[in-house]
Amino acid sequence: MFRYYMYGLDIESELEIPELRQSDFEQSDVQIHFAAVPETLSNANNAAPWLQVSGEECLMSVKDVGRFLIKNGREIVIDRRIDRKRSRGLGVPSSDIRLYLLGSAFGALIHQRNQLPFHVSAVDSGSGVWAFTGPSGAGKSTTAGWFNRHYGWPIISDDVSVVRPSDDQPLLYPGPRKLKLWSDAIDYLECGDANLKRDLSNTDKFQLYLNEKELIQAAPLQALIMLERCEPGEKPSLRRLTGLEAFRVCRLSIYRPIFEQYLRKRSEFVADIVNLTQSIQIYRFRRPWSLEAIPE
Repeated sequence: MFRYYMYGLDIESELEIPELRQSDFEQSDVQIHFAAVPETLSNANNAAPWLQVSGEECLMSVKDVGRFLIKNGREIVIDRRIDRKRSRGLGVPSSDIRLYLLGSAFGALIHQRNQLPFHVSAVDSGSGVWAFTGPSGAGKSTTAGWFNRHYGWPIISDDVSVVRPSDDQPLLYPGPRKLKLWSDAIDYLECGDANLKRDLSNTDKFQLYLNEKELIQAAPLQALIMLERCEPGEKPSLRRLTGLEAFRVCRLSIYRPIFEQYLRKRSEFVADIVNLTQSIQIYRFRRPWSLEAIPE
């Protein structure tokens, strides 16, 4: 069994996960192991073709990869499928399993724990953490990478980070120690000499592993910035949001919101979002959709 630390959780895993920082603890918060998983759950809500929810259990099926059973916010069971399309009858690569484990499976687990998983990339500016959000391809990871390379601001987290509503102040708990970047962003940020691995088989996206010596701890969240694309001829703008606009940005930043609909009480979830919008700064940042325009 391997022992790791992520999202402020002590994790014991049968699967080796090089994206995570190794840890040492007496009792785990989460356990990950391999075992047979049923194709269906009894009395389940079919939330999506790939997702079933029944009570405190969530079953996620990924074609040619496997099934993931997430239980009570404390356990993830992996049923590894054999992809017969691959040469020599080899099993599914661990990298593909880890992609869905560290993404959607842990997203469901965080919702089960009544915490808030945010789809953001975040850096520590020295006066607090600034987290960038937006739809897929909005440039979250690239923006965080640029601040890290040009200003030396530490990268707190990329892709998914967690906020615990029970904390006295909003803290951002970091996820896996890597950046997800497309090849053009890697070239622009001059990361060609870094520790790079393909994000998923046969794609042009890569994981840039962050090899820090010290463990990155949770840090105060100062601001959440929604990244948007300027229209042709429009000047870049950064605008502070309040009220319903701020609530919508915060709500849209939640990772895998489909889980929230089935795994959390609606009233409690809305209250958590409202409280967060009143505790941090929220902005909309519109800028040209170009790597070369980032410094400006």
